[in-house]
Amino acid sequence: MQRMAILPCLVAMAFALVSHAAQGQNELAPDSTAMRVKRTTSWAAIVPGSGQIINRQWWKVPVVWGGMGYAAWSTWDSAQEMRSSIDDLVALTDDDPETQPILVDALGNPFSEFDLEQRALFYRRNRDLSILSFLVAHGLQVLDANTSAMLRNLDTSDALSARLESTFGVPCVHLTWRFSRSPNAPTP
Repeated sequence: MQRMAILPCLVAMAFALVSHAAQGQNELAPDSTAMRVKRTTSWAAIVPGSGQIINRQWWKVPVVWGGMGYAAWSTWDSAQEMRSSIDDLVALTDDDPETQPILVDALGNPFSEFDLEQRALFYRRNRDLSILSFLVAHGLQVLDANTSAMLRNLDTSDALSARLESTFGVPCVHLTWRFSRSPNAPTP
């Protein structure tokens, strides 16, 4: 529980350091694409969802927070179930008559020693997969923020287009890049 109390303090300190560094960099040089991408990626790595906010993709923030929140809740829930299975296993196998197992199956019968071992292993595996899914979700949102920041200045004008067509019955993608003459260019 003490680790969970320290985490918000560390996030706040990192948030302050990154914002101070970003302000210092803005004073020294203009905001280039590379600096914007680096700043967006750093923010996304420290505060999940902030990269999407910086990129003005507001609709992605609840998806990021929901995915990471579900993974965190699943980790906590699986850890609690694993701990209760281990506690019941200890209560069942020790020689103290005062400790009694608490967990029961769907019919109201106490779990056997084998069932408690299997239950603890099942929830340990779920806990580990939930931790992995939390890390994957965090990595994906950082990657999304980085990619969106890099593509923010991509030219999406009508001069560049793509369309799907069929040539001799084979599906093809046709890319077109139209050059326009400037109004001051001489005509041939």
